[in-house]
Amino acid sequence: MHKSILNNIFETTMKREHHTATTFTTGEEFECFFRQSNDNLNKHDTMVMYYRVNAPIQAGTLISYGGYTFLALNKETTENTVYHKSALIRTNGTINTHNLSVVNLPFYSDGINNNNATNSTHLSIIDGDAELLTEDNSLSRKLKINDLLNVWKRTLKITNLFYIDNICHIIVKINSDITPNVGYKAVLSALSSLHVKPGDTDKITSIMYINDAKVEDATILYESSNEQVATIDKNGNIEYLTDGMVFFIATWTEQGISAKTDTVTVTAEQTDDNVTIYMDSISEIYNGLESDFSCYAVKNGLRDDNIAVSIRVENLSGSINQEAYIKLIKISKLSNGKYQIFVDNSNMVYRTFDLIATTEGHDAETRQTIKVKSFL
Repeated sequence: MHKSILNNIFETTMKREHHTATTFTTGEEFECFFRQSNDNLNKHDTMVMYYRVNAPIQAGTLISYGGYTFLALNKETTENTVYHKSALIRTNGTINTHNLSVVNLPFYSDGINNNNATNSTHLSIIDGDAELLTEDNSLSRKLKINDLLNVWKRTLKITNLFYIDNICHIIVKINSDITPNVGYKAVLSALSSLHVKPGDTDKITSIMYINDAKVEDATILYESSNEQVATIDKNGNIEYLTDGMVFFIATWTEQGISAKTDTVTVTAEQTDDNVTIYMDSISEIYNGLESDFSCYAVKNGLRDDNIAVSIRVENLSGSINQEAYIKLIKISKLSNGKYQIFVDNSNMVYRTFDLIATTEGHDAETRQTIKVKSFL
């Protein structure tokens, strides 16, 4: 195929379907798009990634995307100068050696001998051997024979190490008689103030611990509970935008450990009886799984449960019977003052809809667009 034609096809697909992923070790961002893997590994979380030839990807590269870490099993250098592709598999464990020489190194393991694998992320393991696969990088090169690490609620001892084609192969002995004693903790710095006004700024920092040792290279994801009220960037810098209530969350992505700040009230210096609506930000829900969210009226920057809030659904995507299919989206109010949204119909997967909240007797409305996703 002529290079210009191939380039046009690839770039058109990239423009339509592109995502931004990041190399785990170096933090380099690159554009790519994905296809589901059609091989016999579909029982695991696998997919094929397409990317430009200048992307920082090799066989063995660890890739961060969508809150997960994947290992590139190969790099297929097709006979063109436009794109490459790699088979990816989601990692299912993290190496933290007992001596803390290596911390937060994701790995994938499947070749279990004399062990019972229950699914792709949780293994029920008796005594035996396993092979762990990870990136050949400065962290994995610190591993030594006889190092101990805790995963899968077991203690593993490294019995062999070798490196092939940018992939580190770690052979371990699994001991079912040793119970690990490892604690993970996330600690956030305090906010400067819990009462601020639009335009104010702040910054939080976080420290992650394994037992009592600080983790220097933990990957931290900062999030705002309401990006309409305040935003926070990847370095913890906060900007308050408008009246409302908000808190901030820091997640240690390798361990899934989170910590959150106290709630901040944002109000303009001159307040009136203006009423707004707070609603948790929800970008997507999963078909067949309930999702809880908070939604309430805010008056003069403070929550006011005396103002009733109504919630409805509109603008369901796709050329379908809107009225009939919208009824498949169930919204119920829980006893704790929260709401629950639930969809259980395969025809709703990949569709979007608007979730709208309004107040009764006040001119206040908020809305957001939500996508229905599938676990499969």
